[in-house]
Amino acid sequence: MVSLIATDLDGTFLGADSMPSAENTEAVLAAADAGVHIVFATGRPYRWLAVLDPFRPVHPTLLASNGAVSVNAATGEILHDIAMSPTTVAGIITDVRNVLPQALFCTEEATQWFADEGFDRWKIGGPPDGEGPIENFLGADRRIVKLLVRVFDFPSDKLFNVVNPIVGDRGTTTFSAIMTDGLVEISAPGVSKGMALAQVCQDHGIDPSDAAAFGDMPNDLTMLELVGHPYIVSGAHPTLRDCGFPIIGNHDDSAVGRQIQALLTPSTTVGRAGLEPATQGL
Repeated sequence: MVSLIATDLDGTFLGADSMPSAENTEAVLAAADAGVHIVFATGRPYRWLAVLDPFRPVHPTLLASNGAVSVNAATGEILHDIAMSPTTVAGIITDVRNVLPQALFCTEEATQWFADEGFDRWKIGGPPDGEGPIENFLGADRRIVKLLVRVFDFPSDKLFNVVNPIVGDRGTTTFSAIMTDGLVEISAPGVSKGMALAQVCQDHGIDPSDAAAFGDMPNDLTMLELVGHPYIVSGAHPTLRDCGFPIIGNHDDSAVGRQIQALLTPSTTVGRAGLEPATQGL
C-alpha cells in the first residue's frame, strides 16, 4: 500500500478527450477512501484545472505550472507561488530573441496570464488578461511563475535544445508536449514537479519511497525519480523510456486507474523493478 499517489494530467491521467475516464476517477476516489493522499501535478496553470472539480471533496493537492504553484483543491487557496524576477524574465526574453527573432512569449502568474499578440494559446483556456508586447507586462509588481516561449514550425524538442542553454542557471527549462509549433516552459531555478512533490511529502510526513507517481513527458522526470513507485504510460517521451521506468499501458485506456487499483491490493503491488522496462522507442 502506498501513502501518496501523484499523477500528471495530459497524456497520462486524462484520455484523448482531455477528461478523466470513469475507471481512473473511481480508482483515485478509492485510493483517497483508503487514506492515500492524492496529488495532481501538471504543467497546466491553475485556471485550467476545472477538469479536477470532481476530486475536490477528497482534498487532493494541486501542483500547477510544473510545481511553481501549489493549491488546496478543497478550498481553492493558493498555498504558494514561486515567482521569477521580472528583470530576469526580461533578460531571458532579450537573449532568446537575439537567437530566435520569431519567438513569441507568454507570462503565467498564479491566476492570470499575459501574451505577445499571436501567441495563440488562448483558444484552450480563454483570452489572456493582457495581450500585446510582452515587455508591457514585466513590471515589478508582477509575480511570474512561468515564462513560455513559442516558435511556429519549430518542434518542441528542437526548441528546448536551443532555449535551454540560453536560459542557463537563470531558470528551469522543460517542455510538457510534443508540438510542431514548439512550446518551451521556463520556471524559477530549482522549480520542478519533483521539488514541489518533495515538499508535499514532507508536509504530510510521507517518505517518498512510499509514494507512486505517473507521467509521460520530460517535465515529469524529477517527480518520477523522487518516488519509490514510478510509472510511465506507453506513449511516454523517449527521455523517460530510456530511464527504464515501468510502462503501464496507454493513457487513453485507463492505465493509471488500473495500476492504482493494483497498488491498493498488496498482493499485486508493483514497484520500481516490478514491471519489464521499456527497450524500444516510441
